[in-house]
Amino acid sequence: MTKLTKSLCWASAFLALAFANRVGLIADKDATMMFALLPALWVATRGRCRAREQAA
Repeated sequence: MTKLTKSLCWASAFLALAFANRVGLIADKDATMMFALLPALWVATRGRCRAREQAA
């Protein structure tokens, strides 16, 4: 999976969450928590950090 496809997957997760919150499928407090949690998960699952990639 390329960086572009991974980024598109994460972007679609953010858009799906926003849409679900907008139409009322997810409560505001839960959506707020997920909007804080999703970036943390993205960083944790993307593998090596950029500093390591540039040093290698």
